[in-house]
Amino acid sequence: MLTIQSTSQFISYYPLLCRFKHYPLHLVLLTRDGLNQQKVQRVFTESACEHADNVILHDLTNILDPLEQLDALFSDIQTKVLLQSDTPVHPTLKALIDKHQITHIALPEKEIIHALWIPDLSIGALQNWNKIDIKLVIITDRRPHSLSRLLQSAGKSKYLGDRVDLMIHMEQSADRATRMLVNSFVWKQGVKFLRHRVKKGGLMPAIVESWYPSHNDEYAVLLEDDIEVSPLFYVWSKYSILKYRYSGNKDAYRLMYGISLYAPRNLELVPSGRVSFDPNSVLLPAHYAPQTPYASQIPCSWGAVYFPEHWREFHAYLIRRLQDLNLPKHSEVRVISVPGSRSDKWKKSWKKYFIELVYLRAYVMLYPNFYDFEAFSTNHVEFGTHVKSEKRQSVIGTFMVPLMQRDTLLAQLPDHRLPFFEDLPVLDLWGQLQTHESLDAKASAYHAHVSSCPRKVGSFDPSDLFCLVDGPPDPPQVFPMSRKSPKPPVLVKEAVQPIEYKYRTDHTKEEEEQGKNTLVELGPKPIDVAQLSAVEDKSKGKDDELVDLENDLDTLNRIYYTLNPHHLDFLEDEKMDIEDEMEEMDGLEEEDVQIVEE
Repeated sequence: MLTIQSTSQFISYYPLLCRFKHYPLHLVLLTRDGLNQQKVQRVFTESACEHADNVILHDLTNILDPLEQLDALFSDIQTKVLLQSDTPVHPTLKALIDKHQITHIALPEKEIIHALWIPDLSIGALQNWNKIDIKLVIITDRRPHSLSRLLQSAGKSKYLGDRVDLMIHMEQSADRATRMLVNSFVWKQGVKFLRHRVKKGGLMPAIVESWYPSHNDEYAVLLEDDIEVSPLFYVWSKYSILKYRYSGNKDAYRLMYGISLYAPRNLELVPSGRVSFDPNSVLLPAHYAPQTPYASQIPCSWGAVYFPEHWREFHAYLIRRLQDLNLPKHSEVRVISVPGSRSDKWKKSWKKYFIELVYLRAYVMLYPNFYDFEAFSTNHVEFGTHVKSEKRQSVIGTFMVPLMQRDTLLAQLPDHRLPFFEDLPVLDLWGQLQTHESLDAKASAYHAHVSSCPRKVGSFDPSDLFCLVDGPPDPPQVFPMSRKSPKPPVLVKEAVQPIEYKYRTDHTKEEEEQGKNTLVELGPKPIDVAQLSAVEDKSKGKDDELVDLENDLDTLNRIYYTLNPHHLDFLEDEKMDIEDEMEEMDGLEEEDVQIVEE
């Protein structure tokens, strides 16, 4: 049921009214400004409203006590969901909503245009609208400019009238500018929570410990500070959660562990190294429609929603899996190691262990697949100060994707809706087209290889994965090293000869002794090292996935330049410098030849 209290509300809701084709919509008119049933029907007729036959009008404009009549309507049609504008609700109406146990959806009028997917959802899914509790979880260290960009983009997003709490986790080394920024930032969508570590732990505990769900309707959008989000990231998240978590599909509930906001341009788990990737190169030959979203096993760390049951299972899995690090070097225990996944060489990345769990459970994550990699989050490729800015600029196009600014979500989706779970294309860790059955078969076979316990499907309990098996451990996997461009030779143009200095004193010994005493009294005092803070170990907890990414920069350069040869203009100055150096080298060689001849 939808109630209209003014003509302006009718205009705002009109794009939504003609989309209800799966079940009828009861439209109740409570206006006092002249809008009535005849005028609404005329609008439907003149505008060729596609599904006007599914809109049942109830004109209560001339009734003195419309709420009494509304009470009768609630009983007669067994109302389950009530759509309204987010204007204050009359106390009597609020009592009626509670009496009939109706789900009340209050949408801001300006954001109705971003919720046109509501008719695609079942009544059962819509009844969970207010149960969903999405947390925005941000992990930051000492990049206040990046953090500010992320916070500003999140603050401008559309939240459909929902309360969304913000949780910011600062590393121990967060600088003063970062702390001032998070303290002063005003968050209007919900409550702001701040956390600050007192001991540096690295990226893995920073991510994994940033969120633990308190109930099965709580979700987390995990964001690092070099991410930027689209104004529509929450719209995409809520639509997808309602579609795949609350529509009654048990397989979707069990197998889908999250929703990616990001659209990747490359694959990082291929044994030979990172390669470029376009999902349409796999999906179109398989006769999937363009812009079809897909389910992939790869967990996204550049903006994604994670689901509560799967995240709890990951916590339990990680606690047990990290115990394997304490095994002796030549232990005969067979440990989990995803065959053929480059993540196996990572040691300190949380994704390494999440990938193991995903592989053993045949889990998948939903990925967007819009035109030109348009997505709901992007990465600004800010590795750290040790990465040269020109190298970052040369690969930034490989990772940065355009953010969806205008709401073309439904316009780009095939049939203007999200596919059913069973109709989603399924890709494995290496970007190959699979089925849920084939992924489950591989998971079952590998489970038998690493654990002697029977496999428990859908339990969200990883204890069955750690039963010892008879047999030797698997040999360590070997992956080719990332190719690196050779460093240019060091050119020595001038040799600095050692200089011998001779000193002559022009003062007496008495004057020298007096000067020493003065220096002791007035000069700098000795440093008390006991009062100094400990030197930060920058290598501690460094994410192996990030190291692997940095090592692939040259490979990414080649991928990007091959795909975008028109983006090489900024390298002209660098090419000129190289040519100048080559000319200088040739000149030096000619001088050496002349010296030898002489």
